[in-house]
Amino acid sequence: MSSINDLLNLGPKSTSWLAAINIHTRQDLEAMGIVPAYCLLKAQGYPVSLNLLYALYGALHDMPWNHVPPEVKASLQAEVEAFRFG
Repeated sequence: MSSINDLLNLGPKSTSWLAAINIHTRQDLEAMGIVPAYCLLKAQGYPVSLNLLYALYGALHDMPWNHVPPEVKASLQAEVEAFRFG
């Protein structure tokens, strides 16, 4: 199992936040899902921004967060809204 610390885009702060919600490996993040993990962090009061959302996507797709295509960013944002207000 690959540690969350080994994934692209994720530094000490974001990995400690993820560990606080029981995400320690890539498999943990895949199992919970990017949007639920982001929304859970936000709901628990962590100062997350959309950049973390893109970083999580990039981590699972092996791409820098700032290379996530605009249409994917828009889709992720829509998923966050649906998840929060669904």
